[in-house]
Amino acid sequence: MSININRIKENLEYVGNTFNSGSEGYNRLAFSKEEKDAINWLEGELKKNGISVRRDSIGNLFARIGPEDKPVYAFGSHLDTVKNGGLYDGALGVMAALECLLQLKGQNSQHTAYELVCLVGEEGNPLGGTFGSRVITGQVKNDNLDDDILKAADLTKEQIEEASNTIQDYTGFIELHIEQGTVLENNGNKTGIVTNIAGIVRNHITVLGEAGHSGTMPMEYRKDALVMASEIVQRINSEVRKLDDGTVATVGQLEVRPNAATIIPGEVEMTFEVRSGNKERLESFPKGVLSWIEENYDVKIKPGVTKPTNAMSDKIIETIEQAGEKLDLPTMRMLSGANHDTNTLAPFMAAGMIFVPSIDGISHNPAEKSDWKYIENAVNIMLETLKSLDK
Repeated sequence: MSININRIKENLEYVGNTFNSGSEGYNRLAFSKEEKDAINWLEGELKKNGISVRRDSIGNLFARIGPEDKPVYAFGSHLDTVKNGGLYDGALGVMAALECLLQLKGQNSQHTAYELVCLVGEEGNPLGGTFGSRVITGQVKNDNLDDDILKAADLTKEQIEEASNTIQDYTGFIELHIEQGTVLENNGNKTGIVTNIAGIVRNHITVLGEAGHSGTMPMEYRKDALVMASEIVQRINSEVRKLDDGTVATVGQLEVRPNAATIIPGEVEMTFEVRSGNKERLESFPKGVLSWIEENYDVKIKPGVTKPTNAMSDKIIETIEQAGEKLDLPTMRMLSGANHDTNTLAPFMAAGMIFVPSIDGISHNPAEKSDWKYIENAVNIMLETLKSLDK
């Protein structure tokens, strides 16, 4: 049994071209009509193939085959995109899951049930990324939600409450996704097996200087907040480069105030993000950097998003490796620096991820692309993994 790569390609391109609101790249933003229409299309394809489908109150889709009284392995991803995104991110994982479910339906498993899962709102959005998976695992609290944002997403607190903490008793969950980096491409385009998903610690730093006239204030008397902010950026960059465990740090947002050509910057707000698969490093590195910043500059620091790092299941990692060996397809273990629904689900069940090589590491971009040869390798490994779990 092997997958039908042409069917995956046709489905992926159909969804990308049909449910797209923008003129540049692919646009199925979280909670948009396009995301909803794409999930409705998926529901139609499943029902057309005789597979029962259920939807929860916020739009997550679940489709199960196999005996009702046996362990359930789930697999899937998301169909929403970033603005002006690429064809493959999220959607490839759903099309791969659809193909695997159709193939598994034909083998009439007696020992294992399988469930395709398509989760809403995975990409960053005003309600927070990995929204669908966070709701079903009880990690979204209504008290923290803004009514206007909910209305814009066409959701209510009652709908969220109904879907909250409804995670099924899955034996495991597997997600196929593009790598969004260059590790696999630089290692012979092997299929990636994720060992850990990096956690995130984000802090918002406001650097306080003193605004002044750009022509009359002598250089030696200036308190230029942008100059100080640039020194902080350089310090973060130099310190993280000393580490050898895959930890990364980014200052991805700066807001200069008053942001005028003739005024010395009096204040700069910046976002300092650390991602690491090492739990201790995720705590110690930002703590050390922030301590240095506070000792040397006048700043205000506000904690932001924190997401823990999670290890993938040893059993699923080994089963994916064995599937690759059986099919004579090379694999390699690696860290995921990006967050995924799998990271949300991992504390509740055995979890694993399969990565497809990305060309030039480009993602969240209309130029995002993966070679169909390597997509086929990864999906065949996923199908063989799921078959191997039928015991």
